[in-house]
Amino acid sequence: MWIKQAHIVGFGQFSQQTFNFVQGLQIVQGLNEAGKTTLHQFLFDMIFGFPQAKGRKINTYEPLDKGPYGGRIQFEVDNQLYELERLGRTQTTTTLTAVATGQVFADPEAMLTKLLGPVDRELYLAIFSFDQEALMAIFSLKPDDFAAYLRTLATPGAQDWLDVANQWEKNATTKFGTTKTAHREINQSLAQLKQLRQQLQVTISQQPSLDKLQTNAQSLTQRLQSLQQRQTQIQSQMTHQQAQMHLLPVYQRWHKIKQQVQAAGKPLDLTVADEAERVRQQLTSLDDMMVTTAITKQQVESASDAIDKLEELDQKQVDLTKQQAAAMQAQQDVLTKYHWQQLPPLLTDEQKAKLNGQSVKAESADNKSLLIAAIIGVVLLMMTLLINHVVIGVFMLIICLVIGWWFGQNKNNPTTHAQSNNVLPSVYQQMTVADIMTAQHDIKKVNDLLLATNQTFQDQQAMLSELVDVKVSLNWLGEGLSAKEYRSRLMAVHVQQETMGQQQLQRKNLQQTLQTLYQKLGVKDESALRQRRDAQRQVNDLHREAEMLEEQLQGADMHELAAQDAVKNQPQSTSENQEILQRIQRKKAQVNQQLAEINVQLQNLRTDTSIENQQQMVANQVTMVNQQLKQYFVDRLGSEWIRQALNAAIIDRLPNLLQQASVLFARLTNNHYQSVQQTKTLLKVVRNDRKVLGVNQLSKGTASQLYVALRLAFVLNVASTLQLPLLIDDAFVDFDDQRRDAMMTVLSELGTDDQQIFYFTGRQVPGDNIITLARS
Repeated sequence: MWIKQAHIVGFGQFSQQTFNFVQGLQIVQGLNEAGKTTLHQFLFDMIFGFPQAKGRKINTYEPLDKGPYGGRIQFEVDNQLYELERLGRTQTTTTLTAVATGQVFADPEAMLTKLLGPVDRELYLAIFSFDQEALMAIFSLKPDDFAAYLRTLATPGAQDWLDVANQWEKNATTKFGTTKTAHREINQSLAQLKQLRQQLQVTISQQPSLDKLQTNAQSLTQRLQSLQQRQTQIQSQMTHQQAQMHLLPVYQRWHKIKQQVQAAGKPLDLTVADEAERVRQQLTSLDDMMVTTAITKQQVESASDAIDKLEELDQKQVDLTKQQAAAMQAQQDVLTKYHWQQLPPLLTDEQKAKLNGQSVKAESADNKSLLIAAIIGVVLLMMTLLINHVVIGVFMLIICLVIGWWFGQNKNNPTTHAQSNNVLPSVYQQMTVADIMTAQHDIKKVNDLLLATNQTFQDQQAMLSELVDVKVSLNWLGEGLSAKEYRSRLMAVHVQQETMGQQQLQRKNLQQTLQTLYQKLGVKDESALRQRRDAQRQVNDLHREAEMLEEQLQGADMHELAAQDAVKNQPQSTSENQEILQRIQRKKAQVNQQLAEINVQLQNLRTDTSIENQQQMVANQVTMVNQQLKQYFVDRLGSEWIRQALNAAIIDRLPNLLQQASVLFARLTNNHYQSVQQTKTLLKVVRNDRKVLGVNQLSKGTASQLYVALRLAFVLNVASTLQLPLLIDDAFVDFDDQRRDAMMTVLSELGTDDQQIFYFTGRQVPGDNIITLARS
């Protein structure tokens, strides 16, 4: 179990406070009353429940602000994340949720018990949680205490069986005493049986002949019973041997499978293996639909700039077209206004001064240049229509018209210069002076527009080569496309590049995840994982076969089968047993014959029933004693059998625990002590000078180190089957600096990804993973 986070709604001095914890060694430090013990107790109570009773010796950590009581923790067990919430102290509402699936367990306490295994509140306090006061228990600790803890953890339900064994032992003890003076039920029954037999012997002694016959009859009866018991024993042995002979191959196969399963080592984590297979399939699917392109990011950026330039040039062409159209429209408006066929030149200042009263000469207009320019523009427009460049064609037509007008104006310039002779053009002959002067403003406005259009046309001519270069640079996207079409195709290329980049990043992440999972599983690649799966599948098949064989062996004497398999001892043959049974049958017939003859004699001699009555009383008493002894031995043997069976489960764990404790104790004491030993009821240590010392002979600090070594060794001993957080609350206050440094080194090494250790201390401890609490 790894406690990842704790959120305290209300507990002692904490309210609405969250703590995040790491796996391994987690140090919580702070001065007195900073909340170290409160946080320690909160974690413990969240796991095992809040205390219900209140009293002087019980601190329930009621919230200081009288607010809600409780909180929640997140913890991980077998790579599964759970969230446990407990609210309310006396009527606690408990909720347990599997975070990954969102499943809320109907019976959270039962699920917690399942996750914690055989560990309850008392066992956790005895092993996984301790403080300075708990360390002093070393002076009264016995090896049997750790053996009991190991037995409880190694055998589910062991405590219940121990309770049964203790009850049977108690029942047997109350019925029979081993001393002569014991006044118990079976002792009294045996004394009464002895008295009855003595009375019977006295009665028989008074009738010697009858006594002799009775003795013979009794002897024959006992002989007959012995023969009968022998016969029953042989028959039972034959039945048992036949059963054992039938079960021996089953046992041999079962034992071989067990050895093969043990040799197979640690089983494959199927959850991680399935995750690796899922990631591999995702990687394969991603490779199948991988998008590829040879277009570089620089090409896309250059094309984007070219499209921007193309849009800019197109816009300038549109603006020029609008400007030229406006100039032509203004010229047409002036011609229409004054009913002119051609725009006349502006008058000079001399012409304007002598305009009144002077006659003017007619001026002929030359429209040939404008007509030729229009014809050339139409031809160019038709050519551009053939190659789908309408805008360029219109643009060339307008340019031709402007050029034609320009040449026409240049041809009229001599006339303008000739007007220095104060001769007005013919278009002014029918106009008044006022209209002529008004028309000068309109003519000047049109001329200014035409001059500006001509300048723009010259600028546009300079951009034609740049427009051609831009379109050539975009030919890889297509030819003869508009800027919008180029932009759309470039966007598709950009999306393709983005998709390829995301897929490459996703592929890299999947590869890294797959390699991490392979490393976690201890394999190199998919082939190795497949081999591990095949091997695990074979092991699973062996497990199933072993379970089937165990069903066949149910009720069989496994120890006897093991002994027979070890020494290859073959049971006695059936033919030999048959011969023994025949001899017994013949002897029984002889004894029955003798007994019948004696019974006839006794019947003749028997004149009263006193001896029979006494014999019946003795027989009844024997029956009662037998029943009492039978129950007594059943209780004693049952109790002993349970204890031996439970001890067999930990036969090698206690020595391993002491060996690990010896290593830790040597490290904690700077190799001042070599090992930890045990007697039946005492713990002892061996100093480096080979002197053996009892726990009571150790200093308080050394004894505390011994207890810590035993606790940590116990945690290491059960780590393969049980992993719970270790809670240490300022337990090393009696340690000097050297002992404390050695203790912190050992805790740092034990705090790994598989073992979480909480160390609550009032001292400032250097290092990582430290939570510092401050007084509120």
